[in-house]
Amino acid sequence: MPLADARSFVPGLLTAAAEPAADAAALTRLAEWCGRYSPWTAPDGSDGIKIEITGCAHLWGGEAKLAADLARRLTRQQITHRIAIAGAVGAAWALARFAAADGRPALPAAGAERQALAPLAVEALRLAPDIAAGLRRVGLRRIGELYPMPRDALARRFGEAVAHRLDQALGDLPEPLSPLGEAPVRRVRLSFAEPIADPAEFARGAERLVADLAARLAREGMGARRLDLAFLRVDGRVEHIRIGTARPSRDPRHLAGLLIGKLDTVDPGLGVEDMILSLFAAEKLPAEQIGLTNNPEATASGIAPLLDRLGARLGLDALSRVEPRASHIPERASMTIPVSAKHSSKLDCHSGARPEAASPESIFQRPVFMDSGFDPSGRPGMTAKKLARKPPRPVRLFAPPEPIAAAWLLPDDPPFHFTWRRRPYRVRRADGPERIAEEWWAEDSSAAVDALRDYYRVEDSAGRRFWLFRAGLPGGDPPPRWFVHGVFA
Repeated sequence: MPLADARSFVPGLLTAAAEPAADAAALTRLAEWCGRYSPWTAPDGSDGIKIEITGCAHLWGGEAKLAADLARRLTRQQITHRIAIAGAVGAAWALARFAAADGRPALPAAGAERQALAPLAVEALRLAPDIAAGLRRVGLRRIGELYPMPRDALARRFGEAVAHRLDQALGDLPEPLSPLGEAPVRRVRLSFAEPIADPAEFARGAERLVADLAARLAREGMGARRLDLAFLRVDGRVEHIRIGTARPSRDPRHLAGLLIGKLDTVDPGLGVEDMILSLFAAEKLPAEQIGLTNNPEATASGIAPLLDRLGARLGLDALSRVEPRASHIPERASMTIPVSAKHSSKLDCHSGARPEAASPESIFQRPVFMDSGFDPSGRPGMTAKKLARKPPRPVRLFAPPEPIAAAWLLPDDPPFHFTWRRRPYRVRRADGPERIAEEWWAEDSSAAVDALRDYYRVEDSAGRRFWLFRAGLPGGDPPPRWFVHGVFA
């Protein structure tokens, strides 16, 4: 009714402005808190929560005890509630809103949902108001009255919505539940008889949970990559600690150390009554040979424990590693990827696919450094040792290569003078050229700076050494351009 009419009935009525955004956020937090019962939880509309408890009820001693525990905890938080458990989402929705009451959950036996739904109003089928009103006008007020009705007649009069919702409520049509967050691969839970707030107790709980999870991973030959430790507070809030590993791990001491190192970020509030450790990413981890030492860090994992500790402090996204790629273009020969990413099983070229005819040997050995020039046909006197010799590379590459103004005499000669960053340099010594052609199989091989290149190692009058290249052939149109690609130590 309008507010003015309500105040005429109750003069002392207390009112408050509606806050839909805050209500939605509170409902989401409550759905997350319900993760103690199942990892598959989600808000349902503006006033409900869906929980998929298939395979979870036995952990609480059955559906009735699970509902009783949920009701007890909600009552303690002063949350009015109605609970229903059924074999289909539609049936549970209808029973919770039209059959259950606070303190009296609706728990029909398996297979008895049809009889439990029959006396409920047709609005319990989640129908649009106009459709429900149309059903009432023709005398169909209860769900049970729709059971004997021909589906064709209902569809002609009210559309497909009535039959669709009825089949969903009876479990004849599937209705998937999208969880609030990512569903974990494995999960272990630790409940406390009384709420705790001591960080030392949290540390012991984390060690116990990790030990239980590590034992399961060892039996399955798996290793953890992403873990989430949730602290379920008595006030309905959930605190999280999330960690990742640079490589799969099931070392309980190492994983527990990463979690314990972040306990200072947890606000226990009035106390924590449950801790849940969820595994969100796992990979195969076969047995490894460790070194003959008493140092626990000196294992086959190498630098991974250090990366994990840094990642726990800074985040794994802040750490990266360099990984090679099958490309003879210098700036494409390696790529920087996060340490949390999987190691590639094969080297990918810049375009993502390498032709079968281009073997790794031909890719990396075709550019040959020679003092007298480069001839792709191979002149007599070029020994295999000379062809296989890899020219030196600078310790620093510029990305992208920086343009310079250069002067040279003959087509294949190195420059005798160049200007870089508005500073002139006179070349005293030079080696080259080393010719590097574009990758003909790459989609973007026609880029100007990636065209045919002739590289030179040059040393100026002050002893500084540079790696220069000429893009394009002398006498071509457009004329060749010069770049500095790196500097030597």
